[in-house]
Amino acid sequence: MKRFLTFILILGILCLCWAKLTHLNELSMEAASEKTLSSLSNDKEVYAYLHVDGTNIDYPVAQHPTDDSYYLSHDIDHNESIYGAIFTERVNAKDFNDLATIIYGHATQDGTMFGTLSYFADSEFFNKNTRVTVQTQQEKISYEVFAAYSFTDEHIYHTFQLENKTNVNAYFGKIKELSVELGGNYCELKRKPTDRLLILSTCDAKDGGRRFVVHAIERERKPV
Repeated sequence: MKRFLTFILILGILCLCWAKLTHLNELSMEAASEKTLSSLSNDKEVYAYLHVDGTNIDYPVAQHPTDDSYYLSHDIDHNESIYGAIFTERVNAKDFNDLATIIYGHATQDGTMFGTLSYFADSEFFNKNTRVTVQTQQEKISYEVFAAYSFTDEHIYHTFQLENKTNVNAYFGKIKELSVELGGNYCELKRKPTDRLLILSTCDAKDGGRRFVVHAIERERKPV
């Protein structure tokens, strides 16, 4: 009986420690993103911080004022780099108020940048990891992942003309069809016509002529 009670006590202590470490880790992640945004506030091109649960994606987001391809070959310190940076194009506003925003990053072999975005191709991972967080100087925005698949190298924003509500709603209807057709993952979520869409896009590591894309719906937006 003593051994059993000792075991229960140890198990309880371990569970308590794990809970505290998990909480501290969450606080540490939030502090890190706030610190990064604060330290980069002087660089107008770096304007947000992106975190994707279950992956190594935890990076600042940049946008060049004149060259959409700049951050394919430069890091956020403006040094030439094969890794580039995580970025958006000028079609998207920096406040994430567009009905559809696309964030880009390289699919690296070492797992940096968007090198782990393809984790969402695995159905078990897809079902367990659904949260994406974007933080700007003003707001923290939470998204819920609902689709992931390998697509052609077409420019999604221009191909589907995602600059207006009608086309974005039509694209929402197309996503399920594409997920099934292309052997991707899809989860039916409730949505309103005004819900904003976030797309994470990278090269498909299995086929360089295609893109691997993850779609998420905005769920919460609060000031920081």
